[in-house]
Amino acid sequence: MVQRTIRPPAHEAGAPSRRAPGASSQAAAPLPLGGGPARASNTDLSGLGRILVRRWPSIALITIGSLALAVLYLLVTPPTYSASTTLFIDPRPKKIVSEDTSQGGLGTDLALLESQVAIIRSDTVLSRVVTALKLDQDPEFAPLPTEGFSARIKARLGMTRPAVEPSALALASLAQRVAVKRAQKTYVVEIEATSATPVKAARITQGIVDAYLADQTSAKSDEAQRANALIDSRLGELREQVRRAETRVDEFRKANRILTSEGGTVGEQQLTRLNSELINARTQAAESKARLDEVSAAAKTGNPDVITDPSKTALVQRLREQLAQVARREASLASQLMPRHPVLIDIRSQVNALNAQIAAELHRLANNAKADFQVSTSRERELTKVLDAAKAEVGRTNTAQIKQRELEQEVAASRELMRVFLARSKETDEQQKISAPDARMISPPSVPTRPTKPVPAFILALGLLGGLACGIARALMLDHFDTSLRSPMDIGSRTGLRTLAALPLFKPRGGKISGLPGSALRRPIELSRFGPLVRAIEAARSPEEAAYRKATLSLLSLIRNGAGGYIPHSVLVVTPHAGSGGSSLALSLAMAAGALGDRVLLVDAASTDTALAAAFAAPVPEDRAVVLDDKLDLASILTRDPVSGVAILPIGLADLRRLRTSQVTRLQKGLNALARDFDLVVFDGGAVLDDDSANVVLPCANEVLLVARAGQTDAAALEAASRHFELARDRLSGVVLTKSDPSG
Repeated sequence: MVQRTIRPPAHEAGAPSRRAPGASSQAAAPLPLGGGPARASNTDLSGLGRILVRRWPSIALITIGSLALAVLYLLVTPPTYSASTTLFIDPRPKKIVSEDTSQGGLGTDLALLESQVAIIRSDTVLSRVVTALKLDQDPEFAPLPTEGFSARIKARLGMTRPAVEPSALALASLAQRVAVKRAQKTYVVEIEATSATPVKAARITQGIVDAYLADQTSAKSDEAQRANALIDSRLGELREQVRRAETRVDEFRKANRILTSEGGTVGEQQLTRLNSELINARTQAAESKARLDEVSAAAKTGNPDVITDPSKTALVQRLREQLAQVARREASLASQLMPRHPVLIDIRSQVNALNAQIAAELHRLANNAKADFQVSTSRERELTKVLDAAKAEVGRTNTAQIKQRELEQEVAASRELMRVFLARSKETDEQQKISAPDARMISPPSVPTRPTKPVPAFILALGLLGGLACGIARALMLDHFDTSLRSPMDIGSRTGLRTLAALPLFKPRGGKISGLPGSALRRPIELSRFGPLVRAIEAARSPEEAAYRKATLSLLSLIRNGAGGYIPHSVLVVTPHAGSGGSSLALSLAMAAGALGDRVLLVDAASTDTALAAAFAAPVPEDRAVVLDDKLDLASILTRDPVSGVAILPIGLADLRRLRTSQVTRLQKGLNALARDFDLVVFDGGAVLDDDSANVVLPCANEVLLVARAGQTDAAALEAASRHFELARDRLSGVVLTKSDPSG
């Protein structure tokens, strides 16, 4: 639609007052801007659900991509087979020379089993497998060097490995394909080997078991033979060493007066008792200090609520209850009696007396707490002195015990070593003749029937869950860095502005409106982008439309209650930026008031977005000159809606940003004069950060409403828009949050 211009003549002047006779000279009281202290919105399950609903397309796309990668991995990865067997490693000593041939004395050192796991994976055992199964001749374990284009490229990039012996290459490859692990808290070791064919995997597993048992038998025989040669030469020396060590320990105790009782020295027992008493004394001192701080704070502030012990403040609480009763009586009499009335004076004296009694009681409690604290600290100092003396004595004894423990350790070591040598001297004679491995195979390896890797179900589940997790993480990260406002709580916590209303979401529905005159069905507004909104206000048919209409009527009621003494009441609706639903809100308020029988004037003052004028107003000739301060001339360009009776004044077509100061003054006078014929005037000021037209009509408005779009308007823009009305702060009522606008 071509925008028409209204040319204001430069010679017009004068404007009547907008205030009704008898109205208060003060501006209409605006609604408070703040809703209390700022509170950060909490992330809960409902909030998480809303985030996921908003971001579900990207989450689904990432999940599908991850699942596709999992399928591709399954297609290109060759299968591998694993065969396993279990060994029972018995760490119990064999009583070969004893008459009792049963095994006993189960070992508790599980580190022995971990060592056996390392031995099974050692090169000594695996080299036996390579030799027995001729793996150095198997292309799977010792592949031949490749030649060709890819090999030359790797050589250029320095990615080729130096040439090694086939046996070493097979040993390294076998070590990567063997897994040995011990079942938790058992003596069972599981051996697993992996290969490209099932039969070869079973053969390798059995070969590892055979090689380990052979290695254990050989190692035990050699160890027993070496030990037997050394034991006999050491027994005589060990006997003499034990005797000398025991003599030194006994002489040292006598020289240093080390007395023991009940498993410890006498000085240590006394030190333990004193330390416990000191801890109790410090605890009592800390509790006394805490009570002193509480009572002191209560005495300074006159508030006994900080005292945690209710028994200490029982009297104070009763006095406060009496004070509350007397204060209520004083408040009641103050509204009925003169300030100098004797009864009122007596009541006030009772209030002062009760306050004095409360202060005296708190002071008494503070003195008692201070006395308790001084007694506790005095006892703590005395115990500290006694404890320091005991520590000095124990320190001397401990210093002497260092040498004593060294001597005792020497005795114990010598005695244990001699005992071991005596036992082993008999056992090694037989063990070097009879050597048996400490392990046996529980179950032989079987040929696997299905590949171990890859596992399709696991890979697909990993791809699905991984993609879903990445998509959700991305959605949460994008939402975390999203600075747009989405709820009234966001507006209050991040800008300090009060949210007057939150217009709910509704889906526009087409069709005719039953019960309305035929002319209403042919209104230009019905064919514009505001048509669904008008139908929702005039004849709501769905629950969503009914909720939108109810929210609009509630906001209109709130505006009427804050109208003060202005006749008519005028409201300026502005947004930080275009697209926040300011024009829709202005139209909704006007239509709702018109439906209630009010005389409503809707002024389209937005010079950059004249959507309301394009939808409502009749075309204005380009050469039409309007007398800005002439009420009748302004009324001549009004367009009235045939159903609601709302009158639209398209002054935004004149581009108010280019008016001179004198023209602005005359236009304001003309608007004030025209507004007297209406009950409510609604100004559409447009995007205040992009369009200065709102400044022209701001003096004509009693109240200013900021409109923010949920998920689109950010806190910085809303704060900048509110600072735009800093000089008219008393007229800025708050923010209206639009969650959906059918007109865009």
